[in-house]
Amino acid sequence: MVSGMTLRIRNDAERRLPTAEPLMRLSAFRKLWMASAFEGVGDEAGRVVIPIVAVSMLGAGALEVGIINALGTSAFLVLGLPIGVWVDRLRRRRLMITADVIRALVVLSVPAAYLAGGMTLGHLLVCVALISVADAVFTTAHGAFVPSVVGRDRISDAHARLQSAASAVAVGSASLTGALLSATAAPLALVTAGIAYTLSALALRSIKVIEDVKPPREHDPFWGAARAGLSFTIHHPVLRGLFLSGMILNAATMFGSAATAVYALSVLGLSPAVFALLSTFAALGGLAASFAAPAVLTLLGIGKTRILGGVACAPAVALTPLAPVLPWFPELWLGVSSFGWAFLVVVISVAGAGIIPRIASSGALGTVMASNRLFVLGVMPVASLAGGAVATWIGVLPVLWIWALLAGVSAVPIAISPMRTWTAFPEGSESSSLN
Repeated sequence: MVSGMTLRIRNDAERRLPTAEPLMRLSAFRKLWMASAFEGVGDEAGRVVIPIVAVSMLGAGALEVGIINALGTSAFLVLGLPIGVWVDRLRRRRLMITADVIRALVVLSVPAAYLAGGMTLGHLLVCVALISVADAVFTTAHGAFVPSVVGRDRISDAHARLQSAASAVAVGSASLTGALLSATAAPLALVTAGIAYTLSALALRSIKVIEDVKPPREHDPFWGAARAGLSFTIHHPVLRGLFLSGMILNAATMFGSAATAVYALSVLGLSPAVFALLSTFAALGGLAASFAAPAVLTLLGIGKTRILGGVACAPAVALTPLAPVLPWFPELWLGVSSFGWAFLVVVISVAGAGIIPRIASSGALGTVMASNRLFVLGVMPVASLAGGAVATWIGVLPVLWIWALLAGVSAVPIAISPMRTWTAFPEGSESSSLN
């Protein structure tokens, strides 16, 4: 048991801040918005280009792509909890800047190795693993930093606006990446990611806010704090439904993603440039969802949005394996599938964005978020390896159908949790302490 550590749902007096001016008029939020947009460009470029480099230039198959995808999220599983504890003890903005700088240097080493004639699959795997650690630090610190900028009552609105920035930039990033892949060698397209991460770090450096970080004398024992956050997340009925749903959805995504590049490039015979441009449809879906999510939440409420969104993911994904047999041409249906999938995932994400900060106290926010991500993102490397292995064993089409099935099942944990009846965040107070 951990002495003095309290994790609780905050009462109205604690969590309600005075109504403030529009978010985009807040200097700190505008800069965070810019940083998130640039960081999204870097992530999108790496997500699209690295598998293309592996498949088209280094001869990787579904298993190797599965390993790359697994390494890309492995840090959340291996280091997620320790990172969460450190996020609660250190300045989050500084951690995010450091993560951006590391990712910029690592990703630029790939085009440098290509130009030097020394690019190998081993080098690519090491780069992906290092980027994974920096991603885990940035993502955990970012989630805990947002309340310091906008307050707890405006987190859902802030998340929707940050998502709109990421989606809008992703549209341009996907188009730019596709153009670069048409005009130059694939590794050189990663220069875009290096520049984007650098610009993100510069934007973060200019933010001036007061962060809620406990002084060292108030710190609980390191591993005790980690265990307390993990136990709280597992036993809280709302948080448990939230992470189980997210875990299934992300497992489905990574299970299928191991086969997607091979399916598009090898089975359907798409060019790398066309495959990269398909990401534009996903970016447009995410952008549309970021604007539509508030209206959807108002119409359906939090619980129904999460449940119906999860169920609808199944037919959205099913369009991908059905693409060759549907009318017209496969690229169209792959684009529709990408748009629908991204739209639904972003709406689901916005619906759950404000839940953890309203439940966890500020001093344990990073640890509870990291505990949630231990499940939600930690399952991704395992699912990616499994998807690659199954695709190698029985082919890519069955893997895509399993992806669709699992995506629909992600609605079940919400349907059996207290969240199923939520139309908005419930009022009142509740406490749950770990002593």
